Amino acid sequence: MKLTITNEAIQQLKKAFPADSRLLLSFDDGVGPFSKVGICSLDTSYDVIAVDQDAKTPDYNTQLEANFGDWAFKGYSKIYLDQDMKLDYKNNRIVLSSEAGIMDSNIELKDLTKQNA
Repeated sequence: MKLTITNEAIQQLKKAFPADSRLLLSFDDGVGPFSKVGICSLDTSYDVIAVDQDAKTPDYNTQLEANFGDWAFKGYSKIYLDQDMKLDYKNNRIVLSSEAGIMDSNIELKDLTKQNA
């Protein structure tokens, strides 16, 4: 599984997150400490979350190959991801897409590092 991040999106990630953070691609299903409250919805939602390198993230147990930083995701959420994905910055929004189309047109960036506390 691969995530290609465009230069425009990389610039937004650099603005939003500390340089030494570990990045998580989070399928927001209400599971784990970083998800919103679980609600019944037909929407598919993803977040990009920055945590410290030593942060405990047991739910995020699978590595994601990316061209910018170290990324992980919840292994069981693989069925909601595509083999070859792209993270881009368009119309002032972070967009996750694949060859199948847009997966989420408004990715939320969450800085959960200690530096932000």
